[in-house]
Amino acid sequence: MKKILLFILPFALLTAGVWFGYDYYFGGKDYYTRVGAPDEVKTGKFSNGEKYTEYDYVQTAFNKQGEKNVQKMYEIRDKPLRINAYLKLKVNPRKGVLSWEEVPETAVPKKALEQLVD
Repeated sequence: MKKILLFILPFALLTAGVWFGYDYYFGGKDYYTRVGAPDEVKTGKFSNGEKYTEYDYVQTAFNKQGEKNVQKMYEIRDKPLRINAYLKLKVNPRKGVLSWEEVPETAVPKKALEQLVD
């Protein structure tokens, strides 16, 4: 019995450590926002000479309880985000916005939507 426990215990501790580490660095809470015009538009060149356009946004976002949070987003893309589109942001407290996806208005929680419409 002790041999089985000595095998299972380190495996369980390692699995728990990997899970908590992943959640610490790559986990986050969901916030919802409505896209406005970019606050700043920058252009530049990559080291290989290719041109790029960076769009910077400062967005007011709300979680499903309606609590406010201000987030900064930076996007390098051909076109800016669609104005008045609803976004679901995955926000990590240490890294900021990790990812976003456009969602329909019906997917935004009621309390967050009430704050975004006002």
